[in-house]
Amino acid sequence: MAFQITLEQWRSLLAVVDAGGYAQAAESLHKSQSAVTYAVQKIEFLLGVKVFEIQGRKAILTPTGQMLYRRALALVEEANDLEQAAHKYLCKINLTFKKSLR
Repeated sequence: MAFQITLEQWRSLLAVVDAGGYAQAAESLHKSQSAVTYAVQKIEFLLGVKVFEIQGRKAILTPTGQMLYRRALALVEEANDLEQAAHKYLCKINLTFKKSLR
């Protein structure tokens, strides 16, 4: 079964935790608060779990949310590493190509 949760949705979840709330996460991501809220709600809907409990103005991870946070952090870090590696590889290919044209 494919859940189709995007990296951007996982990044939104991570930002809410790291920033301590939706408004602060939206600011750090340069997105609207509603976009960040929707991204997290989409994760909750697709997985059928509650990620956060709201206490006042703070979003507190549920036990399931804590597990998802740890896994999402690893996933996003790996995706970032992959993007950097691909970029370095492409730069190396471009440099080699340019040298061969001389």
